[in-house]
Amino acid sequence: MINVVNLDIHYNDYRRITAVDIKLKSIASGVEYKLTGHELVATVSAGFFKTTLLTDSGGKLEVKPNESRNDIVNLIVSFKEDNDLTVIDIANFITAFQYATDGVDLF
Repeated sequence: MINVVNLDIHYNDYRRITAVDIKLKSIASGVEYKLTGHELVATVSAGFFKTTLLTDSGGKLEVKPNESRNDIVNLIVSFKEDNDLTVIDIANFITAFQYATDGVDLF
């Protein structure tokens, strides 16, 4: 299971959303084991690309594994300047992303 443990929304001077920084952590539950390293990055990437955020409004995607803890990964999505995203859109994305990530079974 992969949980969103932190979410930062970045704005420009005109209060438009410019980026979203999501910290994800793999947690072992029941019969599942904790994903680490490349398995975690691949699962997060596969879950993200099941959503349409990048194709709808995104400009750049970064997936950064945490250097000191291999069960945490940061997902940073930068948006185009002319987007009209709202906080509700980001909340809907987080919900869809969580469902998509829960449905990924790569390993």
